[in-house]
Formats: sequence, structure tokens, C-alpha cells
Amino acid sequence: MIDSLRYRHRYLIAILILLAACTHADPLPAPTVTPQVVQRFKTTPTATNIPETLPATDPTPTSLFTPMPEPPDISRRTHTHLDVTFDYAQKTLQVTQKISYTNTTDELLSPIPLVIPPATQAGLFRLESLEPGPGTNLTNLAMENSQIWLHFQPPVMPEQTIEITLDFQLNIPPGGKAFGYTHRQTLLADWHPFIPPYLEDHGWLINAPGPVGEYLVYPLSDFTVNLCLSPPDLDLIIAASAPLTQQAEGCFVYHTLAKRNFTLAISPYYHVSTASNKTVTVKVYNFPAHAAMGDRTAKLALSAWDTFTELFGDNQRQFMSIVEADIFDGLEADGLFYLSDWYFSSADQTPKNYYELLIVHETAHQWFFGYVHNDQANEPWLDEALATYCELLFYEKHHPGLVDWWWQFRVHSFSPTGAVNSTIYDYNEYRPYINAVYLRGALFLQALRDQTGDDAFSTFLYKFVQSGEDDFMRDTTYFNELLDTVSDADIAPILSEFFH
Repeated sequence: MIDSLRYRHRYLIAILILLAACTHADPLPAPTVTPQVVQRFKTTPTATNIPETLPATDPTPTSLFTPMPEPPDISRRTHTHLDVTFDYAQKTLQVTQKISYTNTTDELLSPIPLVIPPATQAGLFRLESLEPGPGTNLTNLAMENSQIWLHFQPPVMPEQTIEITLDFQLNIPPGGKAFGYTHRQTLLADWHPFIPPYLEDHGWLINAPGPVGEYLVYPLSDFTVNLCLSPPDLDLIIAASAPLTQQAEGCFVYHTLAKRNFTLAISPYYHVSTASNKTVTVKVYNFPAHAAMGDRTAKLALSAWDTFTELFGDNQRQFMSIVEADIFDGLEADGLFYLSDWYFSSADQTPKNYYELLIVHETAHQWFFGYVHNDQANEPWLDEALATYCELLFYEKHHPGLVDWWWQFRVHSFSPTGAVNSTIYDYNEYRPYINAVYLRGALFLQALRDQTGDDAFSTFLYKFVQSGEDDFMRDTTYFNELLDTVSDADIAPILSEFFH
């Protein structure tokens, strides 16, 4: 039976690889005309039917270090365990991933998707095996776009926990991308498969990539990551979105709770600076040319963190990495962000530059992305406009004489137009998208503040951040309804002006 089962799984994987090769001969084109903004499947998508039912198995994958800690009894979050070997010369990752997923909905779930961000581009992702845990019967696998759909019979019941173990290889592409490598570093963002959020009465929230902006929506998950270098004696420095908890012979272990994703940056060249206070530890990873800016960066991030804690309340995240990166701009992750080397090289000794603005902006994303859940593709303003406005709030507190400068430099100089509630699919270029969502978004928030008054507005922002439980997803409707509870001001004209 074991040999037969392995044969069937090899058969399944071969079909998936063939489908992936046929489906993704080129990177997915950016949607430009009436895009499929969100795929919310509640019925079975087109699948590759497998003639035989696969019996449940009881795989016993090995771990490089300690097993994943048992979650608290009250936790129903997904638990993700990643054993990763990074071949530095070949720029490949060999990964064994175990996902423990609890159906927290009131519905029977099947199929269940695995979203695989690298699979949007041909040749980056190769699935080698996939095994269900005990107590489940996986009857079919289907590859659709950059997802693997897992068909269970019977479906997964409410409060039932299932386990999935998969082995795969990732080929890291060259170029200055958030998942890619240059001669100076390797960046690993949006690299691991995950089960997306399930919205009752809508289904699975799976967004397509767009020409601009971020599109992935991650639920909270607990992570254990065992990363080993190959060969193990490489002198590499690793930046991670969680603190290091164990290290031995070229292997590094990280544990973190309630994070949206796990992100890394690896380089032989980083200079590391660290600063801490009673609420957070910040580690900064600079290239040698900007090593002297590490302490300044860390202290600025600490100041921003304290400011946002005062404004929005505590954030359970107590660690953040800042990575100088060979990318075009900046990119937030939960517990880490990348920032283009251009911002470091263009900074002067004053607060009047994008370097300071974006350190503050990306730190704010630890609230408005990490802590606060929203759909980044279809309602990006709920994190990007708020993170942009956080720059102003920071400058009001720390540089009040530069408030007018901020408005002119950051917003008015671009004469922004466009609807604040645009999606990432509404624009083909970044500048018009940023003007509408980020900059007009800041103007919209200021208009609300002027209309409601400072006290009501600050109370609203605090409640907006802290009112969610069980990873509650904020949306525009909730934003407006919550605002009505703290202010009687008529905001209809403001919504008409800024929203479409």
C-alpha cells in the first residue's frame, strides 16, 4: 500500500508540474481591461481528476531542530513550519513545509487552496511531494493559476484541524525584486505557500497580481522556520522578520506568533545596527556605504514606533528588521521592511527627505498591514493612505515646524488626482496610483479630521486599530460605520469628493 500511495502521489505531482508548465509559460500579464479583481471560489474550480481515491496517510517529516511549539489552547490560527536549505551558489531553496490549519468558519470546506506567490512566474516553483495528515482523505489535486486546490472527501468540518506537508524547490530569479537576488543580496518576500483567508458568504479571498501595488492577503499564522545554509560555513548575515531563537552549524531557527508572513534578506555585506526600548527591538541591515546611517535609522524607527503606540495603542509585534535593498522603492512585510538604497544615498542630515518619511511610513505598516487586516488589492487605501497620513502625524509631534513643508513636498507638489478607493487594477503605472491612493488618501483623511475635530478623529483611529478580534478584516464599510459611532459630522460630501 505504501509503494502504491507513493506512486499515486508522484503521478499527481507530475500532472501538477505539467499543468504549471503549460499554464505559466510566461509571467502572468498585468490585467488592463476589466480584470478579475478577486477570485472568491465557493464551488470546485476546473480540476485535473484523478481516477483513484487517495487514502489518508500519516507522514512523519523530520525537523532540523526542535519541533514547532504547541499553540495555546485558545489559538485557532494556522501554524506553519518551514525547514529550508538555501543553496547560496545555485540560488535555490529546498523546502519542507508543514501547515496545520483549523477551519474557523461555520461551513464545510473543500476544496482548500494553497496560494503560491512564486508560481505566478514560470520556472520558479517546483512541487516535489504533497501529503495530507492523519484523519483526512485527499482525493484530488488541481493546479489553477498560482494555486494548488486540495479536494478533501469528506470536506473539512468546522473546528476540524488538518495537516498538509509539502516538499518543493524554489529557484530565486535574478534582478532587483522583493523575491530575487543581486550581486549584493538575496531577498525572500512572498515566497512561501499559504492558505488564504476565507470570507463567509464570499469564499476564499485570492487576488490576481496587478500592474501596481500589493495583492496578497495573508491571515495571521504562527511560524517556525529552520533555515540552513549550504554549504554551512558560509559567512552570510541573515535579516528576518522575527528574532533568532537558535543557531548551530550554519542553521538558524526562528519562532514567531501571529504574523502575516515570514520574510528574509541574506547578504555577506550587511552592517547590523540594533536599538531597543521597552516596546520593540529594531535591527537595521545596511550595505557598507551606509553603515554609519544604521544607528540613525534604528532610533528613527523607535521614535516612530513609540509615536504610533501612543496614537493607536499597543502592537503585539515587538521586533522589526529594516533592510537596505536593491529594489525600486520600499516594501512592507510583517516584522520587516525593505527600503531602496536610493533613499539612504539621497538622505541629508535633516528630516526633509524621503529617507525619513519612508522609515516612518513603513514602520506605520506594522499597524496598517501587520496588525490591521485589509484587502490590499481591492482596498489598498485602508493601509497605504493611513500609513502616508502617519507621516504627517509623526511630523506634527516631532517636527511641527515642517508640517507645511510635508504637505507641499509630499502631496501638493504632485497635484494628485484620482479616487482614493481605487484598486490596484485601476492603474498601469505607479505614479497615478500613488497620487490617488496615497496622496489623495492623505487629503481625504485630513478632510475627515477637519470635519469631525481632532478629538473625535484621534478616538476613531484608535478604535479602528484596536476594535478587531480574531483577525477581523477592516473594509470601507466598517471604516464609515465606525466613524459614525464617534462623530455626528456629515461626511457624505467628503466621500462624494474623494471616492468613486
